[in-house]
Amino acid sequence: MLTATVSGSFHRHMEAITRAVHELASVSVHVLSPADPRIVAFQGEFLFVASDPIRSVRLVQDRHLESIRAANFLWLVCPDGYVGQSASMEIGYAVREGVPIFSTQAPTDLTLRQYVKVVTSIAAAVTMISSIPQQRRIPGILIDPHASVEKAHLLLDRIAYNLTRPGSAADPSRDVNRDVIELHKSVALPTVLH
Repeated sequence: MLTATVSGSFHRHMEAITRAVHELASVSVHVLSPADPRIVAFQGEFLFVASDPIRSVRLVQDRHLESIRAANFLWLVCPDGYVGQSASMEIGYAVREGVPIFSTQAPTDLTLRQYVKVVTSIAAAVTMISSIPQQRRIPGILIDPHASVEKAHLLLDRIAYNLTRPGSAADPSRDVNRDVIELHKSVALPTVLH
């Protein structure tokens, strides 16, 4: 099943974002974020939706970025071409992570336009993305905390075993390094926490 994350201005385009989430679901695309775009709370100008499990601006934004990284594509909602600051950051993050970005409307910003593929519809984007071999994108700790913690425990157990097994003549460095890299990927957050 394909996965997508939806970005756009919650203040200006929430109805269009909600329609996009429902339309993506109707064509069997699993929306990682916002899964349930009903506004339920706010902090200053930041809006929280029903699928935000916690009310921390930083963690919600980090989870959204992680959802972009884990998605097959980013759907950008900008019906009038307007892309706010947060959505601009999210486009940059998608570019960095190699996640394709689609929209039915080009952003008014010339630079952002260079990174957004304009299509006629969500169905057209799904058809395009379905024709490309997909790299498996693994949801991280902010999307699936139970699976991420379980995987981290397994990797830590393997690392401990390889570092402490008595009398082994084999050099464990290759296995330990592989598991450390995999551990980092499985729990890495999209931004550095301070």
